[in-house]
Amino acid sequence: MRKKDCTESCYGTIQEIKRRGKDVSDVLVVRYEVNGKQYLLKEPIVDKPYEKIKIGFLPIGYRAKPLIAIKTGIPVMVGNQVKVNYQPEHPENAFLPDNDAKISWN
Repeated sequence: MRKKDCTESCYGTIQEIKRRGKDVSDVLVVRYEVNGKQYLLKEPIVDKPYEKIKIGFLPIGYRAKPLIAIKTGIPVMVGNQVKVNYQPEHPENAFLPDNDAKISWN
C-alpha cells in the first residue's frame, strides 16, 4: 500500500490496545466505516521522546508519548476517535496519519 494513494479520510474508534511487552511497540486496533462497511486497522503505536531523564547533568534516557497524543492532544485510550486515511477504491488499505513515523524528531 502506498500512503499517497490514501486520499480520503474518516474517523475511527480505538477498539483495543494490544500490549506486546516493554521493548516492542503496542498495537492500536481501530474500527472505521466507509460506505456502510466496517473495517479494522491494526498499526503499531509510534512513540516520540518528549522529556530527557537526567541524574544531575548526565542524561540517562528519556520519556516517550504516543505520537498521536502529541499531535492531536487526544490520549490513546479505547473509545477515543482517531483520523484514518484510506484508498477510496480499496478502503481496507488505510493508515493513521497522526501516527506516521516518517517524521523528523528535531
